[in-house]
Amino acid sequence: MRAALSSLAARLARSRRAALGVVLLGTLALLGIFAEIIVSPAPLVAVGHGHVVIFPGVLRPAAYEDMTRAEVDALHEGDVAVWPLLRASPKAKTEAGPNAPSSLAHPFGTDALGRDLFARLIYGARTALGLSFGTVLFSMLVGGVAGGLAGVFRGFWNDRLSRLVETVDTFPAIIIVALVRAIEREPSALSLVIAIAAVRWAEVARLVRAEVLSATSEEYVTAARALGASPFRVFWRHIVPNAVGPVLVSSVFGVASVVLLEAALSFLSMGAPTQVASWGETLAEGAHDPSRLRLIVLPGFLLLATVGGSWLLADALRDVIDPRTARTRADVDEEPVFSRR
Repeated sequence: MRAALSSLAARLARSRRAALGVVLLGTLALLGIFAEIIVSPAPLVAVGHGHVVIFPGVLRPAAYEDMTRAEVDALHEGDVAVWPLLRASPKAKTEAGPNAPSSLAHPFGTDALGRDLFARLIYGARTALGLSFGTVLFSMLVGGVAGGLAGVFRGFWNDRLSRLVETVDTFPAIIIVALVRAIEREPSALSLVIAIAAVRWAEVARLVRAEVLSATSEEYVTAARALGASPFRVFWRHIVPNAVGPVLVSSVFGVASVVLLEAALSFLSMGAPTQVASWGETLAEGAHDPSRLRLIVLPGFLLLATVGGSWLLADALRDVIDPRTARTRADVDEEPVFSRR
């Protein structure tokens, strides 16, 4: 299995589509991971008065959320401080006021509540991709185990899981999220992940089950059993490698679908908690005030980059995994079979 993954990674590294997809998704992921270094109301490092403070915006974010810039300056007066690229908070109102135009302090201006729009977009990447990766990983874990059991152990597991998957697939994810939001007292990001994953796992389980059933009928699996291989060894050594590829492709596609779903839920005020930055919430503000095009164009561009990067990476991954689809694609840096001299 390790050799198969190494070969897959080597072939994927030669694909231009995969490289572009990784650049797009990687850039957005890095923006979300290192958001406090790019934009934050707190200093990165502050030294003075006998103390050293390192990343207070990460370790003590609540202490700076409601403070104005003047209050932060007063708190660190006399300190030697290293500040982020932009001093702003995605949650607190700025002194520029609501709907402020672009300026050096606020490159994209402010929203209707006076919050810095640039900070909202940067931290929105963390919300979108964080929820997406969490949902996809949870779905892969639950769906992979359930689908594998249904494929290996026929009869009860196969029939019961098939009925369960068909039942779960009839419920749109947005309805499940609405029900969870109606039940819980305080919305949380974790409940949103669980609500979406409660629907998406069925897709992964159905895919894994189909791949396992297909692999068990292959001649190399029959030969392994005839040579005395245990059921666990046959499953882990011969069946799992064939199921990993399609699941990875489906999961990369799932990143884009979950990001769009989160944006749609936030647009309808059913997404992450209201104080958390979200691209969908910014789009909703733009829909209420179409004259402010940046509230629509900027988050729309980020959503387009996320979906485009996911599609490019998943499409390249599918071609690498399935040799039947790799046929005429010329995006791999190899010399064509037929070339003019």
